[in-house]
Amino acid sequence: MSSQQATQVIAAGTPTFEIRPRQRYHEKLHNVPKVMSNLMSSYSGIPKNEQVTHITKVRNEAYAQFPYPCMGTFRFLDLDLARHEAYKEHVLNPLCQPTAPGKPEPLFLDCGCCLGQELRKLAVDGAPPHRLWASDIEPRFIELGFELFRDWDKLPRDHFLCPGNVLVDTKDPSEDQLTILNDKVTILNISAVFHLFDLDDHKRVANRCLRLLRKDTNAPVLILGAHAGSPKPERRQYRPGTEGERCIFSHNEESWEALWREVCEQPQWKDKVAALEVKAKMFGRVRNEDPDADEVITLCDPGVTSETSEARPWQMWEIWVTFTPGS
Repeated sequence: MSSQQATQVIAAGTPTFEIRPRQRYHEKLHNVPKVMSNLMSSYSGIPKNEQVTHITKVRNEAYAQFPYPCMGTFRFLDLDLARHEAYKEHVLNPLCQPTAPGKPEPLFLDCGCCLGQELRKLAVDGAPPHRLWASDIEPRFIELGFELFRDWDKLPRDHFLCPGNVLVDTKDPSEDQLTILNDKVTILNISAVFHLFDLDDHKRVANRCLRLLRKDTNAPVLILGAHAGSPKPERRQYRPGTEGERCIFSHNEESWEALWREVCEQPQWKDKVAALEVKAKMFGRVRNEDPDADEVITLCDPGVTSETSEARPWQMWEIWVTFTPGS
């Protein structure tokens, strides 16, 4: 797909429309999803009969400052990275392997880590903590994450970078601490981030991701994640008439690939990116109303999504980038 074709795919988005309001707050947590419950008991030492109270307390503190849907609906209890199709083979396995002679040591970054739940899952699954990094724009999220998991003595605090601002172009760590990881990351997870922004910001974030990636591996390096998608590319008006009003852009598989090909064909990357592979798969996402369910959100066949369906498109993706030697 050429740069011109990529632009045409993205430009084919539907007209702006208003996002329908959805329930953003659930007062009570009835059940902790099984994977998270096991993590909190084995890693954090929190008995299962105390978990609901503990999680709700931390969630309420977080929601008071950051009234985001993922907080209000306990969505952060679902471990999106762990159920990503690439998790075991392309994330966990490389991180757990000893470094081969002459090869760079793998480094994982969770960009937009929220409470750091994905990093804790990696740690409990056996990934060495010194290979794990996380970032967020809000320092309070980092502190609340340590309160939630009670692991002040298990993970290096200086591996949680804040502010980690993927929208700025700076070399000043005081504006963006992610600068210390430029050209060092071999596995970058960035979930539930792109869907917060409009298309121009998507290009900025993609550029920032590329700057973070290690260039001298002589092998593909990985960006992966998941976010709200759409059957066709479309610009949406988010929270109209409120202080948080803005436009956001949602992708289907074709426009998502087109975005990355357009960015990689920009002058600063055209001669540095030797190969690009984009994989994307759409699912339906439905809130699980069963209080004893093992998931807050259940992923289902994308065919069930529609304007009237409760299922919402959810896109899971991988970006494999091979850089030109010496770039």
